[in-house]
Amino acid sequence: MKKMKQMVSLAMVSAMAAGMIGCGSSGDTVSNGASGSSDDTVTITVGGWPSGDDAFKAAEEGFHELYPNIEIEYVFTDTTSHHQNLQTSLAAGSGAPDVAMVEGAYVAQYRNSAALADLNQFGASDYASDFVSFKWDQCISDDGSAMRLIPWDVGPATAFYRTDVFEEAGLPTDPEEVEELMSTWDGVLQAAEAVGAIDDNHWFMADGSYLYQLLFQNRDYYDEDLNLQLERDGDLDCLNTIIKMREEGLDMQVDMWSTEAYAAYADGSIAYVPNGCWFGGFLKTDIDPNGAGHWAVCNLPANIGAKNWGGSFLVIPEQSQNKEAAWKFVSYMLATAQGQNDMFEAVDYFPAYTPAYEDALYDEGDDYFGGEQTKKLWAEIATELEPVYTTQMDTTAEGQIFTSVNQGLQEGMTVEEIRSLLADNIEAATAEIKQQQIQTLKDAGVWDGE
Repeated sequence: MKKMKQMVSLAMVSAMAAGMIGCGSSGDTVSNGASGSSDDTVTITVGGWPSGDDAFKAAEEGFHELYPNIEIEYVFTDTTSHHQNLQTSLAAGSGAPDVAMVEGAYVAQYRNSAALADLNQFGASDYASDFVSFKWDQCISDDGSAMRLIPWDVGPATAFYRTDVFEEAGLPTDPEEVEELMSTWDGVLQAAEAVGAIDDNHWFMADGSYLYQLLFQNRDYYDEDLNLQLERDGDLDCLNTIIKMREEGLDMQVDMWSTEAYAAYADGSIAYVPNGCWFGGFLKTDIDPNGAGHWAVCNLPANIGAKNWGGSFLVIPEQSQNKEAAWKFVSYMLATAQGQNDMFEAVDYFPAYTPAYEDALYDEGDDYFGGEQTKKLWAEIATELEPVYTTQMDTTAEGQIFTSVNQGLQEGMTVEEIRSLLADNIEAATAEIKQQQIQTLKDAGVWDGE
């Protein structure tokens, strides 16, 4: 009952694209002109959420050097409103921008949407080897025939920790030594206990359940037959660690995105925050702008491997009357090193376009993180990410982890009981969405299940 996976049809996609309109090839070459051979000025609208607009504006100068006849009008609002407006416009067949940002949670929904232009008509498949495969693979329709999104950024996940608190707790502060100490779940508990021993106002993490979420951070909840797969290496050891942390009062028991958690990151009450690389930008600009020198970055605990946290995409709605100009914007911003790195330096969106990593800035040390080569570390993780099967249920499944694990902790459940509770909660929460996913696969002609 194995269905056709997106990757299977890359060869077919490339062959189909070869006979269509080419607008570039692997690397930084993008064809010139605003709209075909016309010298007329074309205005395109670009929609999204902050701080995507700041990123685009930071790369505008380079874009206009190549395309002086393309003007850009930005239509930006909050993330939720943007996606609601986009969905409404796509359904109505009018009102959508020429280019739109799409958050990673929506990729499984939009990659099969006929309301979005197939980017292969512009030669998008030529760039396949230039993007992080984990992200690229998500953009291809389930039948392998179309590509309706293109990746902007990737979120290599690392651990951010307070070196001053670790030092006070008698723990190592060097990233390699911290990784060695925390290379097992026993080592994670050891570090947590040391931080908790400082006094009653120090906690290792905001909430221990986020350690368990890390195991699923690539959103690989389902196999290709849509069977939920929660069992994986080290999952019960991880849950045992979380149970002991909660019993010993080592996590603050607040959501990591709460006001309480943000204040605790800034004053050192919480010492350890696993997150996507973009969290570094949050620290610098919003959470702890005076924190230079007492934060460091290292790989995730317990050797759980490369994980992704977040990321966004760009699409061109089929209703756009300026598709060629829109593609020039998209391909410059996302498929050139200059475009990607100008945006990265402005807003900390880590490029999914791997040739960008060849720039010297990826070897630079980051003063905020004690001179660490954080960009180099994140680039290494990004290239290690392997494609997974993504579905429309993934975000809902992810949302059940925090509540299910905390319910299990409050009720004194065993690790097996917590995992079973999570499975039941996910199945209940995703029942309706799963039927929508099955219908999508049936419409694509790749579902032969029950």
